[in-house]
Amino acid sequence: MDIIQITSTQNDLVKYALKLQNSRFRKSQKMIFADGQKTIEGFIDDGIVFEYFFIKKDNPIAEKIKAKKLVYVSDEILKKITTTKSPCEVAGIIKEKETDKSIFFKLDKIALLENIKDAGNLGTIIRSAVAFGIDGIILFNDCVDLYNPKTIRATAQNIFKIPIISTKDINFIRELKNTHKIISTVVDSKNDLFKYKFDDKYIVAFGSEADGLTDRIVNLSDEKLSIFMENNVESINLAICASIVFATSKINR
Repeated sequence: MDIIQITSTQNDLVKYALKLQNSRFRKSQKMIFADGQKTIEGFIDDGIVFEYFFIKKDNPIAEKIKAKKLVYVSDEILKKITTTKSPCEVAGIIKEKETDKSIFFKLDKIALLENIKDAGNLGTIIRSAVAFGIDGIILFNDCVDLYNPKTIRATAQNIFKIPIISTKDINFIRELKNTHKIISTVVDSKNDLFKYKFDDKYIVAFGSEADGLTDRIVNLSDEKLSIFMENNVESINLAICASIVFATSKINR
């Protein structure tokens, strides 16, 4: 592990860390910027190797880190590069994980998220998917960046535990339909989620917070399900909805 010390907020590596918080630049570099104490500690526990790890000299966590370059920095630099509201004592840059989408044909339980815009919702959905045994997630069409720092923190260290891909290829979804039943979650179905028996191989699809699923996905689906609610409640948060569906799919097999 190489050790670097940076004292200036104008250092090129500091500028690079800041630029990685722009989604377009991040994707071009295939790198991920991560911060937040619990997030970083979770990555360390999972044995994630950091390309760069930013830390103060007196932080004992340095002994646990796997990193190509350990970068000693000041409070001022950490404050400049991190995205959390409260002071953050560690941050890191990780190489983006590449996942071959062909693996999804071998998975049983898949969640498809279409046009999801809220980073916090996406992170919470990923966390629930891992908790309730979903095998993989497809981010379809125009979703928020999977590696947005807010998304990463909301996953509570679960972002690397199942395969997640981004695609706009509707033909890929059509191919998966040959091996998986596609289930769309909608607001106006007569089919009650809580009474539905899930097959062994399925894709359960969720649309955006504002608009729901597009016709392209709904028209491909084999089933449409709704969560029947009481007391005239018309809708619930998307992440809560997905969590309920994941838990129900685990029970109703």
